[in-house]
Amino acid sequence: MRTKLKLTVYLIAGLLFGLTANAQKTVIKKEALPANAQTFLKTHFGSKKPSYILEDKEILSTEYKVQYDNQIEIEFDKKGNWKEVEAKNSKVPKSIIPKKVASYIKSNFPKEDVTKIELGSSGYETKLTNGLELKFNLKGDFIKIDK
Repeated sequence: MRTKLKLTVYLIAGLLFGLTANAQKTVIKKEALPANAQTFLKTHFGSKKPSYILEDKEILSTEYKVQYDNQIEIEFDKKGNWKEVEAKNSKVPKSIIPKKVASYIKSNFPKEDVTKIELGSSGYETKLTNGLELKFNLKGDFIKIDK
């Protein structure tokens, strides 16, 4: 009985390893991005040209990563919906930040800029220039500070 259990565990581990080992990252052109991602880039970054665009294909998912010269990196899901915008040496464009979130930050942290924003299933997470991480629900209501 123990042998069957070990064999099952090894088979599952091998299958999982095989699925992750099949990941492929390739450089693509802006036109190869899903329409939602193209619209997002045009809306918030205008005619700026990305440094590179990566398509990260795995068996069960595909993600896209767009990098600009000013160290802004945007991640999209397979449908082209943005998941994360990170500005390593600058700030996230204000047009990306939901109005209610931006208003809260301006009122409570007037000297700070947003350097990162993530959109998850439960809401937004932002990181400010002072290092504070703020969480908001999907409606943009403040939830808590993470540090």
